[in-house]
Amino acid sequence: MGNAVRAGAMAGGRVVSLDGIRGIAALFVMVYHLPTIFGFHVPHAYLAVDLFFMLSGWVMAYSYEERIGQGMAFRQFALQRFARLYPLYGVALALGFSFALVKYLFGTPTAATLACIVPNSVMLPCMLDDPENFPLNRPAWSIFVEVAINLCWYFVVRFGMRTMRWKFALHLGSVLLCWGTAYMVERFLRGYTPADVTEGLLRGLLGFSGGVLLFYCRKQAWILAYFAALSLAILLVFGLKGRSVELMLLAFVVMALFPALLWLLAALRPAVLEGKISAFLGDISYAVYLLHVPLGLILVNPLLRLVPGAGLVPTAIRAALFTGVLIAVCSLSYHWLEKPARRWLVARYGKPGRPMGAAAAP
Repeated sequence: MGNAVRAGAMAGGRVVSLDGIRGIAALFVMVYHLPTIFGFHVPHAYLAVDLFFMLSGWVMAYSYEERIGQGMAFRQFALQRFARLYPLYGVALALGFSFALVKYLFGTPTAATLACIVPNSVMLPCMLDDPENFPLNRPAWSIFVEVAINLCWYFVVRFGMRTMRWKFALHLGSVLLCWGTAYMVERFLRGYTPADVTEGLLRGLLGFSGGVLLFYCRKQAWILAYFAALSLAILLVFGLKGRSVELMLLAFVVMALFPALLWLLAALRPAVLEGKISAFLGDISYAVYLLHVPLGLILVNPLLRLVPGAGLVPTAIRAALFTGVLIAVCSLSYHWLEKPARRWLVARYGKPGRPMGAAAAP
């Protein structure tokens, strides 16, 4: 997630509508993770992560592929990704650690969770005895996937594998790996526990490679037929082999609906998603994604005491209060933490005169 482009698009690359849909998806993830505050559960809202990966591929292709192909150094690329992703990641991790530490001091057994600060602080999954690989901030597993795929993608581009043939090969390979694994385990892939780190990487590769492909085919409508054909093939195989209807529907959403959504938004640029609200949602989307869990853990009990009751009205009031606080905090984060930290890090450690480029965290 990164700076929204308020002019609609830059050289046909970034589109405000895509920033807006990223912000909306982050809000869906927020509701999914915090049913105690919002009073209801959004089934399968975790699929927003797969949409984030696809958006990341689009934005990275636009922002960096040409520059990498022209000789952008790995150090400079890694610095720009670090400067965009880590400052807020570090703050969110510190909030999660502080909450877990307080629980531990009051007698809750969270020693394994606290120990995860070591690998998590360098954006690596925790493989200790804990049900999640990023227990201090649950959504952070996808940031690890984002970073891993970004760094690998740099070398793919740097070593000349930039033709459309390579892009299709990478995407088709990721389709086989991702859905082949889903076929074998008979469920949608995860990525947030120590046992399924590889599954998360496969989900990320599938979405990222699809996003890269969509960017380069953003003016060719036939690309929708390509994704639809892949979706149909997966549904056919899964149906013949007796896989669940739920898994088939999830495959349809990820393989056909999401690509069509991004392509159509980029092609049509609907006015409702091209204004200041959409740009604002894009600005704060990364903060919404990383801060909603730690803030939810901190605020849930105060909200329940402030507005007691289980009915529709008290639940709606708690949800509105939390959402308002979160949006305010995320706006402050974007303007007073993310942008200044990024500028300072790139100016301090980067090469003079090199532009920062766009960012694409989930």
